[in-house]
Amino acid sequence: MKNPLSSKIFRTELILNLAAIALVVIFLFPVYWMFITSLKSNSEIFARTPTFFPKKIVFDGYIRQLGYSAVPIWVNFRNSFAIAFCTTAVSTVLATFSAYGLARYRLKLAKPIMMCFLISEMLPTVLFLAPLFITFNKIKIMDTLLAPVIFSCLHGIPFSVITLRPYFLGIPKELEDSAIIDGCNRFTAFIRIMVPIAVPGIVIAGAFTFIWGWGDLMGALTFIRTDMLQPLTVNMYKAIGEFGVEWSSLMAFAVIITVPVLLMFIFLQRYLVNGMTAGAVKG
Repeated sequence: MKNPLSSKIFRTELILNLAAIALVVIFLFPVYWMFITSLKSNSEIFARTPTFFPKKIVFDGYIRQLGYSAVPIWVNFRNSFAIAFCTTAVSTVLATFSAYGLARYRLKLAKPIMMCFLISEMLPTVLFLAPLFITFNKIKIMDTLLAPVIFSCLHGIPFSVITLRPYFLGIPKELEDSAIIDGCNRFTAFIRIMVPIAVPGIVIAGAFTFIWGWGDLMGALTFIRTDMLQPLTVNMYKAIGEFGVEWSSLMAFAVIITVPVLLMFIFLQRYLVNGMTAGAVKG
């Protein structure tokens, strides 16, 4: 005789699994559509009846992007990587120290500071463009890679602090005190004890900050004018012409930009899953 409780649990798990599969399909379908569109001809892209797989695979979009142009794509790739890497490094280091201080020390301004970080995350990015443009122009860093790095850090640092503070709050203070008793100073205990335990959170903060720097268009388009300094996102934006959109080129460029991010998440999957789980428990 079947156990009613087991049958109910089985039906519940089945429904949840089907719902999870449906959500995955919904979220991944735009990525799939982007990829197959990059392999279609213009006539098939604009056909009245959409096709879910190319009738004839063409690589014209990739050839136009990877072929010869005024600025080789590897130069744009290098600029994008430089902006994303510097943004990640600066934001993660500063946010790690800030989150530790806000978690470990009893500061009267801790709550107002965290509220300011939250508000800065909710403000539209476009609000920062005008004052930063004037500031960067005065300190002579316009048309340099430093300008979009600072612009991306405006979102990367608050997000990283908000993400990392619960990790340091969840680490027992006794571990740090034991290290100090054993001869470590405060900084050494922080580096050797606190940071290794908070690695999952640091990886999450670094990964999302990298995505902000890698996908930044607004800052690069505003602060960089020299073609040799422009990242991939600006060249992708140029695929939107005056008289129409080159959809195959645009989607091919989108695939090229997306691949490094997908590879990063694949290699960091273990840390990301552990970090999200730990953050949910400690937060």
